[in-house]
Amino acid sequence: MSLINSIIPGLYGGVSQQTPELRHKTQVTEMINVYPTIIGGVQKRPPTTTLYNDNTFPTDSFIYAYDRGAGNEKYIICINGSSQYRIFDVITKTWISSWTTHTYLSLPTGSTASSSFTLSTVGDTTFIVNKTKLCSMSTTVDFNGDSDWDSTFYYWVKRTNGDTSATNSGLRYKYYIYKNGISMANTATTTTTENPLGETVTTITATDGIIGHDSTVLAYELATKIGGTNKGSVVKKVASPGDKWKGSDSWGNQASASWQGAIRKLQDLPSDFGYEGAVIEIKGDDNSNFDNYYVKYEDSVFKETFKPGIINDINAATMPHKLEVRRLTSSPETYHIDFTPITWSSRKVGDLDSASVPSFIGRYIQDVFFYRNRLGFLAGDNVILSEVGEYYNFFPTSVTDVLDSDPIDVAVDSNQAISLRYATPFNKELLLFADKAQFVMSAGDTLTPKNVSVQQSTAFSIKDTKPIVLGPNAYFATEKNTFSTIREYYVQPDSLSNDAADITAHCPNYIPKNIIRLDGSSKTDMLFALSSDTPNTIYVYNFYWQGEEKAQSAWHKWVFNGTIFNIAVLGSDLLIMINRGSGVINLETISLEFRADFINIKHEDATGIPYESKLVLTKVGFPTTDAKVDDTRLLYNLKSLKVNAEYGSFYNIISHRLNQPTDYYYNNGVGQYPSKHYITSKAYTYKTIGGTYPTPSLLPAITLKPGSVTYAMSSDNKYSVVGNAKNIEIEITNNIASGFRINTLDFLTNVVKISRAV
Repeated sequence: MSLINSIIPGLYGGVSQQTPELRHKTQVTEMINVYPTIIGGVQKRPPTTTLYNDNTFPTDSFIYAYDRGAGNEKYIICINGSSQYRIFDVITKTWISSWTTHTYLSLPTGSTASSSFTLSTVGDTTFIVNKTKLCSMSTTVDFNGDSDWDSTFYYWVKRTNGDTSATNSGLRYKYYIYKNGISMANTATTTTTENPLGETVTTITATDGIIGHDSTVLAYELATKIGGTNKGSVVKKVASPGDKWKGSDSWGNQASASWQGAIRKLQDLPSDFGYEGAVIEIKGDDNSNFDNYYVKYEDSVFKETFKPGIINDINAATMPHKLEVRRLTSSPETYHIDFTPITWSSRKVGDLDSASVPSFIGRYIQDVFFYRNRLGFLAGDNVILSEVGEYYNFFPTSVTDVLDSDPIDVAVDSNQAISLRYATPFNKELLLFADKAQFVMSAGDTLTPKNVSVQQSTAFSIKDTKPIVLGPNAYFATEKNTFSTIREYYVQPDSLSNDAADITAHCPNYIPKNIIRLDGSSKTDMLFALSSDTPNTIYVYNFYWQGEEKAQSAWHKWVFNGTIFNIAVLGSDLLIMINRGSGVINLETISLEFRADFINIKHEDATGIPYESKLVLTKVGFPTTDAKVDDTRLLYNLKSLKVNAEYGSFYNIISHRLNQPTDYYYNNGVGQYPSKHYITSKAYTYKTIGGTYPTPSLLPAITLKPGSVTYAMSSDNKYSVVGNAKNIEIEITNNIASGFRINTLDFLTNVVKISRAV
């Protein structure tokens, strides 16, 4: 037998559900209403204070909180299930708007507000997405100011047939204009013939009476012959439906150019075209590296444009809206509030193929985000990003080339049906969450349509809860049959691959399923989870990194007297929306910053009633390695426990003795236990004296808590704890308004080594 003093350096490791022998020294069996830190030990959690209490936070509403950036403007946007929104100023603790109805916020029957919206804020502007709205184009057909563009015939006289002298008569060209199936009778100088293809050909020949060396006069003469018009050397004829016009000349078509609706090359068009607003299709040739495009003659130049006769405008009523909020003056406070649809840029070039509609058209947008100065949406299996700096443009600016600043519309690559749910900028990349897989959008230093890449990184089934990013890692919830798993997504050191570690692996049955909210504070390295199964409890994760090593990974819970329906983190404050039982919804806040002056804190929530804090210590006093003995078959007889706490700490020590009874009784089938009897048959239902066990097929479990003793602290902070460490459970409790801070624990124990069986 040897006397050993074991020191636990702190209880900052949080809850572990591993067997006691496998736990870290700093881990405990349960931790309730406690704030664990590596620097300051464990202390009572901070109290809540009331920001506002009335009945204007509906429990089924969607809640979004954000900091405008300077720290002096923080707002909560509340959207209820009746197509209404309202805004709360966190700083002034007042509602700055009444309930305001807007048709974009309307929901179909069966949908709830809490799951139907997603928001994202940049500066003063918050983008609001109603996930139940099917995005669509408008019904307005745009003819681009030239409804006859594809039937209009043009003939450009590029070269004349010389002057009118007799010596040059042999150099004169003949100009031909053909019209299929149309007789040119009654025109004085026309000749109608039939070509080898059986087409009727009308030839107009310039005669000596025409001043042939003037292309404008010649164009006028030609226009007169066919019933058209001319501007300069260009003839125009608006054809009737079905008419096909052609033009040529006697110099191998080098003296003229003609087209109806489309031409091969832009260089074939005259620089002094003259017809403002005319649209022409450029078809390209085999040497072109682009598809056909369209030009419009405006301000005496040809500019790229869109094909007439298509729908180019996005229906703003079905698209995300913007809410602008900012404080204008103080004392008294006045605000600018504007909730309006967005004027989305229309298609300005190309056609339905070369500049197709964004892939969110005909789909439901699931998330909105900002990434590398682009506004982004998720719809179906596509990620859609706006033009750089032009948040409302999702069409290309040119179809003749792909510009680096152009919008990006890319689908994820998977052999499964994928529906993207959430997008989170992460480590210079974009992390995409689908129901059963995660993807990463990456690029080089500059994100362009040419170098964008989307690859699957991990494959985890996620819960319908928006993930969050804290520092270098992202966190998301997955779900088992009964409990939830929280995963930490990170980039593996010295690697380009990613992984998502289970940070609840050591307490797999601690957080219930149905997580409805995840949020966190990067300032205090804390993560919060709220489950609808335990609406009075917030599950808290404290973590701390030392370089690439995680020095703290502590789960614990904060329990409140009331029903919580939403939480949100603003800076270093946790906002809690809670029903305290009176039918009134309180908006309460907890300061998350570590408080060194815990003595000056009154540990009462907004109700004015002190809350109980509890630490349930691991049953085994210390692992055998502390005794420098490899033999694990040791008995630990605890003698005393010393608590090293800060001055002004108040707490109780409760010791539960775990005794295993030896006598059992059987049930004779009528609920009676007539006599003492050994276990002889599994046909009976057995129970222990003062205890329970799970099934008759197993040996009875030990009695968990037949009794407990609260010890008074001696002058040296030591408590008497006598017995085998494996059969003693120690609690540290506090249910008064005064707090505590506990740094280390010292256990004094006798170790008895048992001889091995040979």
